[in-house]
Formats: sequence, structure tokens, C-alpha cells
Amino acid sequence: MSRFGGHGVVVGSGKASDSLLPQDQSLDNMLDTYAKEIIPNFFYISSYDAIPEYMGMLEWNQFGKKPVKLGTLSHNFTELLLQYDLSVTTDIYITKHQYDNVYAVIIKTHKEELESIDPDYFESYDYVLQVFIRSKNQKPKLRTEDIERILLILFYKMNLIYEGYIEEFSPSKTHLGKLISSEFCDSISSLLVAVDTDEQLAELLQKYTP
Repeated sequence: MSRFGGHGVVVGSGKASDSLLPQDQSLDNMLDTYAKEIIPNFFYISSYDAIPEYMGMLEWNQFGKKPVKLGTLSHNFTELLLQYDLSVTTDIYITKHQYDNVYAVIIKTHKEELESIDPDYFESYDYVLQVFIRSKNQKPKLRTEDIERILLILFYKMNLIYEGYIEEFSPSKTHLGKLISSEFCDSISSLLVAVDTDEQLAELLQKYTP
């Protein structure tokens, strides 16, 4: 599916987007040479652009630290080219990746709505977004604005930028889910509409105040 580097391929070489990845795909090198700084001190790597070797479809026990659920998103399914709109629900999780200020964002799309078009589809935990928040704090903690900006980046990379594509976001009852503001949940269906460039996303992230 396109959540892993798009549909473009190079004959004999796999995903076309993988050609943009450095040969050294260690976490430190990826953060130093590949991650995009979307706003000051906020960097991300998305598997929707290209899939580093440590991202993609993983088992729950492969995450070093148990992920925490942020919430559930009801949205249009954009990963497959379909003749009609299909609404699905996706659970969103977050955990740390090696460092206290590097976060792994994991999504799991439920299969019920997809079985009619793809009987072989199975639910998986897909590591699709990595966010590095540069901080002088030795033990940084996620704040409301951090979580909401991470979600905005995720939804943007999921191409949920058209009217009606995001139906509802319900935060979880976890300690991180409780940090997400009601204002964010109420406005998320329209916040990203027509935000179709990185520059527009950066502008939204800069001025967005939870």
C-alpha cells in the first residue's frame, strides 16, 4: 500500500522512493542527513515518502517500549485507488525510538470496512512516521501542542487534505490521549483541508495554537 513509499517502482530496484534513502539507514544518520525539519526543532521521517529499513509493518512485541494509544481516527481510505470513497477506522499509537525525544508513530487500520474489497487484508501495526523534537531538556515530555502537531503531520502524510476525508478523531483515555484538546478534535475535520504543500503545513504548524 502507498503508506509504504507510494506506488512508483523502478524495474529491478523495488520502490522508486527508496532511491532517495541514504545507504546508511542507522537512526542517527537518518536524523542527521535525511529527516525534514518542517518547523524549527521539529523533524520528521515518513514511510509515505520512502520506507527506512526500521519502519513499516511490525509485530507488537517488536517495539522496544510498549506504544501508547493516542486515539481512533475515522477517515477516507486513501492508500488504495478506488472508484468510490471508503470510510475506515484507524487506531494511532506512539512510543519512543531509542532516544527520549524521538517518537515512533504507529497506525493500525481495522479490517472490517476493507474485507469487501480485499478479503486478504489483515490488520497490522505500521510504523509510518518518526518525529524528532530537538530539546535542551534531558527528559522531555510530550506536551499538548507536540502531540497535536504530530497528528497533523501524520494526517497530512496520509493525504487526508480534502473536505470530508477526516470524519472524526476520538482521543483515547490514556495519559497522552487526555492531553489532546477538545478544540483539536472539534476542528480536525477542516484544519488540513487544501493544505497540499509542505510550506502550507509548516505555516499551519507554526500558527496553530492548541
